[in-house]
Amino acid sequence: MKKTALLLCGLILIPILILGWLSVRLEQNQQQLIQHQFQALVEVKLQSVDNLFQGHFQRLEAVLKSEASVLNSDTETSHSPLALRQLIKASPYIEQIFILSPTRERVYPRHDNATAQELQFLQQTKTLLDTPTLFAHTQESLMTTQTRSANSVAPQKSTTPLQIAQAPYSAQLKSAPQTQRLTRSGENTRSAETEMPPLSTSSLEVVAADSHVASPTPKAMPKAEPTDSGWIAWYNNTQLQHIYWQTTPDNRVIGFAISRARLLSDLINLLPDQSEIASKNSLSNAVITLKNSRGELSYEWGDATIAADTLTPIKSLNLSHPLGSWRLDYATTSLNKPEQNWLEKLLILVITLSGLSTLGWLIYREQTRESRLALQRVNFVNQVSHELKTPLTNVRMYTEMLESQLDDEQVKQKRYLSIINNESKRLTRLIDNVLSFSKLERDSLDLTLQMGTVQACINTTLDAFTPAFTQRGIKPVLTSQCDTSVLLDPHCVEQILNNLFSNTEKYAANSGTLQIECWQEHDYSFIRIHDNGPGIDEYSSRSIFDQFYRASNKLTDGVSGTGIGLSIARELARKHGGDLILESTPSGACFLLSLHTPISLSHTAVKGNL
Repeated sequence: MKKTALLLCGLILIPILILGWLSVRLEQNQQQLIQHQFQALVEVKLQSVDNLFQGHFQRLEAVLKSEASVLNSDTETSHSPLALRQLIKASPYIEQIFILSPTRERVYPRHDNATAQELQFLQQTKTLLDTPTLFAHTQESLMTTQTRSANSVAPQKSTTPLQIAQAPYSAQLKSAPQTQRLTRSGENTRSAETEMPPLSTSSLEVVAADSHVASPTPKAMPKAEPTDSGWIAWYNNTQLQHIYWQTTPDNRVIGFAISRARLLSDLINLLPDQSEIASKNSLSNAVITLKNSRGELSYEWGDATIAADTLTPIKSLNLSHPLGSWRLDYATTSLNKPEQNWLEKLLILVITLSGLSTLGWLIYREQTRESRLALQRVNFVNQVSHELKTPLTNVRMYTEMLESQLDDEQVKQKRYLSIINNESKRLTRLIDNVLSFSKLERDSLDLTLQMGTVQACINTTLDAFTPAFTQRGIKPVLTSQCDTSVLLDPHCVEQILNNLFSNTEKYAANSGTLQIECWQEHDYSFIRIHDNGPGIDEYSSRSIFDQFYRASNKLTDGVSGTGIGLSIARELARKHGGDLILESTPSGACFLLSLHTPISLSHTAVKGNL
């Protein structure tokens, strides 16, 4: 019953544990999928802001190209210091202008006639203007700029001065300028439109920020158009500065230093303000921050109730060139503490556990009821068998008394009484097997040890089987060396021999000699019983000691039996500290019985359950 209860508990707990584990794994996978999808959406949103900034630089580039085309139209008058200073003063975007000769020597501004502002600009850009490779997109410079243009990076906690003081480099924007409208210098009431051809589908894809588009060949290019251009980003006292440059058809370089304050103002004006966020009810529980190269906050929009500096960004994006050292951070409280329906899952587990427990209890109750009924049947059989022993004993006793009082001439009457006596003994052996089987099943069979000889047990059993053996044509031959007095249970030994001799009587009729050998070695006694019957085939030899097993063949068909004799004999032998085995023999069946038979009580604990 305990095994049944443990088995049912395992059948209930194992599915619950598996269900709970699968529920946790499903929840984790679902959270990971949600986070992955959410981060993908966030990346698209941050990329749209980057594209918005790129669009502004494209429009600014279009305006600067228009300014450069004006300067190229009349180099004598437009390249004069007075005209250039007037252009700087009139343009809201240009902070300073420089011009390099085809040999990359500085033409403007010059130290001999430079203003204080121009001298300061020359001092700040000395290294930059002395590096001619910045104003030509060679293959090496392209590879360098492409390496610098990684779009997505992990969140950065701080930016060190080493990260700020990077060397200036030149690169083009992500795509060609689109049709936009920006005010040029000298235009108070009208706006300059730079018309561009429609963008192809491939140009709308996200590409590297510093990818270079090869310039048309000189034959296909109008003479007034520049042959090369680009943007330079460098740091001036930890402040990010921008220069747009382009080459003229005569291989000169015209550069425009962009007003940092105006550029930052224009970029921030492109971003949504809090009133727009509130009206559209967007970015709830989230905030986007724009940080400069030093990690300082430049602008922030989103949920005003969230302190962005207290949250770890779930996604960061480095802006494209020429704002490559700036980044966008997206922080939210939605994924920091994901809402999990643990109560609902726990309720499901409790309901499942309750259902399985109820089912297990019903199965257990039915099993215990069947077990009780089976136990009642066994007890009934045991009680009946035990009650039958008393009348059988009386029958045998009065049969033996009548047989002793008969004269020798009354042969017929003696034969009748002998048959009654033999059948009563057979019935007694059957009842003893039933009672022993019941006790062995309940593990309540105890041996009663006493001093005696194994040979006496063999003789007693042979005497009981002599009439049956004579009638069945079996002649027992005993070779005994077991006359030493030892500790044993005579009733247990006789019952084992009864079962072995009974099988010989049933299945080895007319087999002739029955060899019985007995010998002793140390604290063990051995009995070998070998008949000359048909024997036991190899297939049946594997199962003859199993309970209720009976070989099915022409020798066993029609022979009565319960199939428990050999199993009881082996269990009794093991109970006596020995064993019963079937030995291989060319003919007949050969059983070897071993018993633990110490010569004194001090040796009883050597082996066996005595």
